[in-house]
Amino acid sequence: MDNIGIKSILLFTGLALSCDLMSQIKAGFPDEDVEAIVNPPLEENAAHILKFDSIVCHLGTLTEDDSPKTVRFSFTNVSDKPVLIDRVRTTCGCVSAGVEARRIPSGEKGSVTLKYVPKNHPGTIDTNAFVYVEGMGKSPVARLTLLGNVLPGKDVWARFRYSMGKLRLKTKSVSIDEVAPGKKPEVRILCGNSGSTPLRLSAVIVPSFVSFRTEPEVIDPGCEADIVIGIDADVFLTAGNGNKSFRLIVEGVGGKPSDRTITVNVAMDK
Repeated sequence: MDNIGIKSILLFTGLALSCDLMSQIKAGFPDEDVEAIVNPPLEENAAHILKFDSIVCHLGTLTEDDSPKTVRFSFTNVSDKPVLIDRVRTTCGCVSAGVEARRIPSGEKGSVTLKYVPKNHPGTIDTNAFVYVEGMGKSPVARLTLLGNVLPGKDVWARFRYSMGKLRLKTKSVSIDEVAPGKKPEVRILCGNSGSTPLRLSAVIVPSFVSFRTEPEVIDPGCEADIVIGIDADVFLTAGNGNKSFRLIVEGVGGKPSDRTITVNVAMDK
């Protein structure tokens, strides 16, 4: 199994299970069902269909600044008939998958390539890709695993796309959709202090139905926090508001007002 550049056309990008999707799955299924979805058991006769030279690759220690790593997992069709690879599902958006050829004659070799992108993914690498073949139902015939570790890049704030002075933010535009009588929905924006002094934030031009705070209240240098924006639905509805957008100007950071603006979109709960 070698680290190589992908020379063949990537036929499958995989279906990545994002954190949001995971939350939805966990909310709707018992723990044992979640495990079956995220880490499905292999087909009973998997060992008699595709035989992989190796199913685990340790990528070692990377940094977020490193180039993507591509790994080839070679296999042999050990069944007595041609095998058609249906799809490859990955369990992380940091990995894309591909195959050199979908149809593998009996006794012939093939390969699955996994491309891991360390950018914006600091921490432990422990991700899987599941290989499915036509005619095997919902069960995969192989589980391929990437292991390793990713250290932060030189710019530890690179994953925060937006900035307001020394404040770094994941986004400057959010939506609040669950506005209904009796509710007080909130939305959070992950942010961080890239400066050398503590930040204490507030907002101006705040509508009467809006609350604004940070958790923690003081953002120490080099630390992350949440900006929490809430809506009092009763006040919002009493004011006769329908679907609308408004802007908050953040105080406590440098920059022009237009550079310190967060846009909030509000809609009625349908």
